[in-house]
Amino acid sequence: MRLGLAGWAGFGDVSRVELKRLRHFVAVAESGGISAAARKLGLTQPALSRQIKALEDDLGVTLLDRGARSFSLTPAADALLADVRKLLDFCDAMTSRVRAAAAGLPLRIGYSPSLAGDFLPFAIESFTQLHPGLRVSLHDASSLEMQQALLEGRLDLMVTVPCTAADVIHWTTLRECGWRLAMSARHRLVAAKTIKASDLADERLLLFDRGQYPDYWSRVSGYFKEHGIQAKVAGEFDGIASLAAAVEANLGCAIIAESSSLVRDGSERVLSLPMDPQPEPIIVAAGVVARHQTPAHVLAFIEEMKLQAGR
Repeated sequence: MRLGLAGWAGFGDVSRVELKRLRHFVAVAESGGISAAARKLGLTQPALSRQIKALEDDLGVTLLDRGARSFSLTPAADALLADVRKLLDFCDAMTSRVRAAAAGLPLRIGYSPSLAGDFLPFAIESFTQLHPGLRVSLHDASSLEMQQALLEGRLDLMVTVPCTAADVIHWTTLRECGWRLAMSARHRLVAAKTIKASDLADERLLLFDRGQYPDYWSRVSGYFKEHGIQAKVAGEFDGIASLAAAVEANLGCAIIAESSSLVRDGSERVLSLPMDPQPEPIIVAAGVVARHQTPAHVLAFIEEMKLQAGR
């Protein structure tokens, strides 16, 4: 693919520049050497060197000051690098838009079932009736896994508690919800009407994994510390399904969101009780990458989720 770059004043015949060579140049600049960049690109070192030399010939400038064992970027290369990154970002986004238009707009959603499982299906049903061309995919994952997938471009949005700074992920609050203590119907506390903080002192606690759900752990451990509870953690779990199985087996009790399926499904084998005092309310929010412009259909879907979450 060749691209006219008339705005690059001072360079040579930019109309001959190929995107492939520009990508190779960025790889060399970011890898710090021809050999490292060649390995990254799956090329031989001589082949990559020829690509860089061809780019220099196209532009009519020297990009690399070559030494016996190293190189440095010339002032022309420094000027080129910033513009090339913007150009490649634009071309990648253009390609994605064209492919999306051909295949139908994607809507890739990462979500926490215990926080969004009660309203997300209704939001999807309502939204897809108005936008039947959407290709919706759902990904049940931990907050850390969702964050990584969102920043790597594998998700369009995530629905969970705000777990990253707003300058990295932009958050839109969907609702707040409280907490409950879930337990087996055979648990000794089932006769209580409300769970006091002191009731947890000698209890075996089943919690979400601290590495995958750092915000959850921060909130729960803060509650323990505030009320002088010496926590006895009997198990850590990677999702609501495994946590629910452990609760049902009476391995311990779990601190969960009141929107969780353990609360909503009304199972006779698992009960949940309110906590007094309540931990700080859980904020459920939709997150998108802050540095990118959010597509219109993703913004519209977030508004639909706000509507459904408030019902």
